[in-house]
Amino acid sequence: MMAFNRIKKAVLVTVLPLLLLTGCGRDPSGATQTRHVSTAVAEREIPLRYARYFSMKKVGNATLIEIRRPEGAMRGVFYRYLLVPKGEEAPPGYPDALVVPMPVERVTCGLGLQVSLIERLGEIESIRGIGRGEWTGNRDIRRKMATGEVIETGMSADMNMEVMVSIDPDIAFIYASGSDTDAHQKLLPMGIKPGLVCMHLEPHPLGVLEWIRFYAAFYGKEGQAEAYFTRVADRYEKLAASVKNSFKERPTVIVGHGTRGIWTTHGSSAWFVRLLHDAGGRYILEKSGEYEENPVSLEHALKVGLEAEYWVNPRYTARSIADLLGDDERYRYFASVRSGNVFNNDKLTFDDGRTLFWEIGMTEPDVVLSDLVSIFHPDLLPDHRMKYYRRFPK
Repeated sequence: MMAFNRIKKAVLVTVLPLLLLTGCGRDPSGATQTRHVSTAVAEREIPLRYARYFSMKKVGNATLIEIRRPEGAMRGVFYRYLLVPKGEEAPPGYPDALVVPMPVERVTCGLGLQVSLIERLGEIESIRGIGRGEWTGNRDIRRKMATGEVIETGMSADMNMEVMVSIDPDIAFIYASGSDTDAHQKLLPMGIKPGLVCMHLEPHPLGVLEWIRFYAAFYGKEGQAEAYFTRVADRYEKLAASVKNSFKERPTVIVGHGTRGIWTTHGSSAWFVRLLHDAGGRYILEKSGEYEENPVSLEHALKVGLEAEYWVNPRYTARSIADLLGDDERYRYFASVRSGNVFNNDKLTFDDGRTLFWEIGMTEPDVVLSDLVSIFHPDLLPDHRMKYYRRFPK
């Protein structure tokens, strides 16, 4: 009977959207364009402060969420969700929206930051699958993986569909970039609803954090998420405003490290560069607008590194400047190495030694900002003790 129900579910998820999409079209870029359909329920915009790549509206008791495709970029996926309280009918007029009964009780996640945001909502018990266990340091998730309560699902093109079907989540939170490796088109025919996330594309760290409101809507915890986001955002904004114009010059900064003949700028996405700017630093490795974690030529990085006053987020396994010099002796000529101004974000780690920065740090960008301010302008926060960053010993 369970097998029959799953097949029935898969058929409905596959066929029903085809029947309902007669009210929709697609533009040349592939984004769904909804034709104007009269609705009996008025929409009310839910204002967001920083997030650019999703929007929220109330439609009666339901919540309409739209994932936005970044303008002018071949990245991202357009998608719409209609989150409807269990036991209620979905409001009419949204034939292209994926209807999700809420609150959800069983979910899967891709990486650790998603886990951390859901944990902030007090819903970590709902997580039944994780994309890559080795990339997730959360103690509860690790323990449950050992007992089989949480299963590794794989990610993107490597996602294991048999495992996903066995978990049968109410929603599968996955990253989507618009590439051929995206998994959402494979999930739908299996009867699994994909929760597309592109928070990594946000240009501001508070835009990344505001995605907690996206997750919260699936659990019916919008108020809790908004309160948490507001507290963090207010602290961040207050500190950024106090730092602005409090110094004569911005010290120059590079990030990343050289590997296999190139310089990888992991962490230099737009939101991290904004953190550097708000902390009073000046990122000089790439031109403005090119912060997409693209590799930089090693020759260019070595040239810039000679002058940059600070070097942050070098190789994540390096523990000292000596480790970096073991990679490339030319680093000894970097201004940051000569002055001892090399900092890594590995002060706080999980039990296995993995840094908490990428999984938990982005849930409290105000703390990360304080760390960076104390690095670039220590006189502005003389009493601050860094939580995520530490200076490399020579």
